Amino acid sequence: MELRTRDPAAQHYAPADLLQGILLVSSFGFWAVMLGLMPALLFRVWLAA
Repeated sequence: MELRTRDPAAQHYAPADLLQGILLVSSFGFWAVMLGLMPALLFRVWLAA
């Protein structure tokens, strides 16, 4: 019986998954910043009004 050597799936899909992971993390960071700053911005607008 012959053993076939194949690239691991992680190595095969690494570039696309890396890009997708970076986009996912950056979008989470964007929403975390937006949701974190939103109450402060609304409070300042409410105080200024």
